[in-house]
Amino acid sequence: MLKIGLEAVFIYSYFRIVNFNDPEGAHVLKFTMIYGPSGVGKESVARELAKRKNWRLFPQHLAFDISCAVIGFGNDGFEAYQRQTCIEAFQTLIDNNTNGLVFTFCYVHPASNYFINGLLEMLERNDISPNFIRLSCTYDEHVCRVIDERRKNTNKIQSKEYLDNYLDKFDFSTDIPKVKTFHLDNTGMSIQATAAAIERYLATTTEKSLLS
Repeated sequence: MLKIGLEAVFIYSYFRIVNFNDPEGAHVLKFTMIYGPSGVGKESVARELAKRKNWRLFPQHLAFDISCAVIGFGNDGFEAYQRQTCIEAFQTLIDNNTNGLVFTFCYVHPASNYFINGLLEMLERNDISPNFIRLSCTYDEHVCRVIDERRKNTNKIQSKEYLDNYLDKFDFSTDIPKVKTFHLDNTGMSIQATAAAIERYLATTTEKSLLS
């Protein structure tokens, strides 16, 4: 009972703050995942995109933080609990006729495929055609973003040394398998320009879907 209460209060409180849902929109959830390593600007861009599209924003760290509190990072069942937390939250948004959702995710090949398989199964059950965006930037810009003062007082990567170890340890260069990914190198681009580029891409996929 306590575990369920923690999830509900945390996610409900977050969505009361980050609520870009359009109550007049069509009741078919538009799902976009922005993925890539920590520090490339996923959440900032996703927040801007959600605002432009009147969609909801769900960063992966919401489920990660809950799973750390309940299961403990690295303990047995952590990945399953994190996946379950996300999928149950997404299903609730779908059931509530949410217009659209932007989800940010650090995809690590092949370790993240367990999460991805469950996500794709849930989307297929709900007849949702997702869009996947892989965000990247040059190494030098990546370092500059990681050590930016705005990342202080967060639990995110904040040093070049930590970033180097992170990039050496995990494979972020591989696309999510079995899905189409739009690659976007946002080196030198503002948050607004990056979100606008993704918005243009999503418009083309919608147009193709309508014509097919």
